[in-house]
Amino acid sequence: MRKKRTSGGLPRILRQGAALFTGAAALWLVWLTGDPAAALASLADSTQVATALLSAELDFSPQDNGQLSALDRLVLAQSSLLGGILPQEELTAPQQPSAQPTPEPTPQPVESDPPTPAATEDPDGIIPKTMVAGTSAKYVTSGTVSIYNHTDYSLDIDELLSSAPTITADAPGPQVLIFHSHATEAYTPAGTDVYEESDSYRTLNTEQNMVRVGEEMVKIFEATGIEVIHDTTLYDYPSYNEAYNRSSQGVAHWLEEYPSIQLVLDVHRDALAASDGTIYKTVAGTVENCAQVMMVMGSDAMGQEHPNWRVNLSLAVRIQKALTEKWSTLARPVVLRTSRFNQHQSPGEILLEVGTHGNTLQEAITAARLFARTVADLMTGQNG
Repeated sequence: MRKKRTSGGLPRILRQGAALFTGAAALWLVWLTGDPAAALASLADSTQVATALLSAELDFSPQDNGQLSALDRLVLAQSSLLGGILPQEELTAPQQPSAQPTPEPTPQPVESDPPTPAATEDPDGIIPKTMVAGTSAKYVTSGTVSIYNHTDYSLDIDELLSSAPTITADAPGPQVLIFHSHATEAYTPAGTDVYEESDSYRTLNTEQNMVRVGEEMVKIFEATGIEVIHDTTLYDYPSYNEAYNRSSQGVAHWLEEYPSIQLVLDVHRDALAASDGTIYKTVAGTVENCAQVMMVMGSDAMGQEHPNWRVNLSLAVRIQKALTEKWSTLARPVVLRTSRFNQHQSPGEILLEVGTHGNTLQEAITAARLFARTVADLMTGQNG
């Protein structure tokens, strides 16, 4: 049984120097607090931090006055990897954890090279892009598995695969927990998938935001006999800041109540745009009407306690191998970050990005179902 919680003036070199100084201050605060979003948000001039991080992460260029353009601010706010560092007003509505009714059953870029426009554009002007491993030395590849390594740690994919933990569906009790640190993230409206925005590309409508994507994953797991807990709490509402801290408390509750949980999935969507205003969506070239997925893994590179990060990473690598063997371009390279994204709470915790804000909800649902099907096969022994 599924259980849900009811719950312009300065020379360029001076601007660069200022950005470097602010970035260093941000790292210091992250080390002290263990919460990247909150630490960066607390800086006196968070716009300079946002400029430095956005330029480094997504190859964006700040305007001549050293400030972010409106588009850059939008993309930064939408990315699960960078979001939360821009100041936002606190909303007055109280946070009300809610349970999603069960629907009726139905059958930065983080890579190094900027996306290249496709030959043709979608009718809405959003350009499809299949994200694959680049040529940067930060990519570690073995066979069909690639990791984009943001840390200085040495990685051996074959060693990670050989040490990956086994997750099964045999143990009694719930085996999978799905939740959403940024539950209100949403996609490009299309067809009947329209919604009222609570913010840009965000909505409280749980039929149109990440809660819906998680619910579609639940259906796949449960169809194979795997018991799932789907925490539908909107942890990023009414305040986007501190969402990770709030979701961490929720995860701790579920892990304490159900020690049978082996896999914890924090399901988000990414954002992908160029500085000229072009919006991209990820596409799995081998699957029709399907976005790409990306697993984002944390580490202890910032000095935060995360002793089992290699265990988490090895599980992600094992899942990545299974994904690429079934659908070669469904998954973007695994990303290893310097932050930990609360993954220290469980050796089976993964942050999953399903598509980008340029994708439609239906494209994201297709990708989410295929991801869940692959993991379910692993847990039931269908992958060997």
